[in-house]
Parts: sequence; C-alpha cells; structure tokens
Amino acid sequence: MIDSTGYVFVNGRLVSAANASVSVFDRGLLYGDGLFETMRAYRGVVFAIEDHLDRLRTSARILALPVPEHEWRDVCGDLLRRNGLRRGDAWVRLMITRGAGEPGLLPPDPPEPTTIVMAGKVSPDHARWRQHGVPVMLLPFAREGFLAEHKSLNYLSGVFGKALAARHDAYEGLYVDSGESIREGTTSSLFVVKDGVVSTVPLGGILPGVTRRIVIDLAVAAQIRVIEQRITAADLRQSDEAFLTSSVAEIVPIVRVDESRIGSGRPGPVTRRLQRLYQAAVKRHREQRLTT
Repeated sequence: MIDSTGYVFVNGRLVSAANASVSVFDRGLLYGDGLFETMRAYRGVVFAIEDHLDRLRTSARILALPVPEHEWRDVCGDLLRRNGLRRGDAWVRLMITRGAGEPGLLPPDPPEPTTIVMAGKVSPDHARWRQHGVPVMLLPFAREGFLAEHKSLNYLSGVFGKALAARHDAYEGLYVDSGESIREGTTSSLFVVKDGVVSTVPLGGILPGVTRRIVIDLAVAAQIRVIEQRITAADLRQSDEAFLTSSVAEIVPIVRVDESRIGSGRPGPVTRRLQRLYQAAVKRHREQRLTT
C-alpha cells in the first residue's frame, strides 16, 4: 500500500507525497523515457550510492538524458529523515525522466528532465527469504539487446515476468533467451555454485548489477573462484547452490527452480559465507560514512 503521509523529492523540493504530481505529458509516463536506480539504506546511510549514480550517469550519457546536479547523498539523507526512516532499513528510488513534451517519439530539444526520489521501509520478508531461500521459475522470454543493459523506466517485461512467477508461487522469474541461456532475473542477477566455484552470466545484454559487482569483488578477495560464463537451465538445476543478488534483497539463496530442487534444498555454505561478507561490507561502509 502506498504511504501518502510521507514526503518525496520532486524537481529540487521535498513535497508531501499526497500532493506530489508530474505532468500527464511527462515522457516517463508516455514512453518509459527515463532511468531509475533503487538503493538500500541502512539506518540512514545509503549503501553504494556512488556506484548507483555512476551506472545512472553512464546510461544517461548513452541515451542523451540530462541528469540534474544535486547533492544526491544529502537529498537521500534528508528524505530518509523526513520520512522517519533513519533508524531502520529502507529502500530509496531515484528516477530521472526526459520531462514533459508534446506526444511523439522524437524527444523535445532541449529536454527539461523530471527528477523524483522516494523512499520506504524494506519489507521484513527479505530477511526470511535470505535465511530460508526462495523458489524461482524460468521465463519463456528475455530482455535482449543493448537496452537490457540500462535500468530504464520501460520495465513492462519485468512486470509481466514477476507477475508470471508469482502466479506459479515463485519469488523470481529468470529470463531465458532464444539460445536457451539464462540471462538474469526480473530484478536480480544470477549466480550458481558448483564444486566451490561461483559462476555468473558475463556482462553484455544484461544489467550491470551493482550488487553483482560487489559480490564478485568480495568473493575474489576471499579467494573464492568466480567465473563469468554462459549459464543454462541444466547448469542451474545441477548446481550445488545458487543465489540471486540485488540492492534491496542483497543475497537470496535459490532452493528450487520450477519443480527441481537445488542441491540439498537449503542455502549452501558458499552462499552463507558471501552473505556474511556482504553484511560486513555494509557495516564497514556505514561506519566510514558516519566518521567522514
């Protein structure tokens, strides 16, 4: 349920969520012409915010989408404070659209971007999913092409895939391309573990996940071997362990794909170790931010 009692950041101002609005001619609404980032904040500190902003700016340059200059860390901190979210875990979503314009595919020149930042409490279900693991399903389609590498507001494939997974009592749907390779989840990156070796899908045609990269770096630093390679449905079903990563969900073990159990059907030791390493990284980041 949407909490209309809090605040959102719209075009440079904190405003009441109940009174926040954008033009019906906004290109984000008309065409999904925009980008977004979803981040996680731990007791008032947004984790890996610079990594998210770097990804946003990279995509914005490619798509010729202007990104307004703000002190984003301060914007997010003020928003969390005004919404009473500094004492717990929260999600923060930053959106940039190309702004309002006459209907038509050709963008306005110059564009006047719309900027929105919102925040809310992280669902307690995430802790349960991380602890016990989740089922996933294979989707009969994938996002393909270079646009899959950008976190655009055009997320209809993800909406459809997530809804399809939910109808099959699955936590996540995994995109499967025309070559029968698994690409990624609708909102997550995929990892499998076999004989102690961690594998994940290489970049190119998938979203370069911020949490994906952090987990790879943590694994390598801990001398856990990581390979970027093609992953098939058979690879996933025959893996010893598998897990998903995303900024809000962190590291979520996969215990079943469709009707097949993964490994023992419980979160495995490599996944558990990476979860601990990730939590330690979050703690270090927060402590560093509080002392600077």
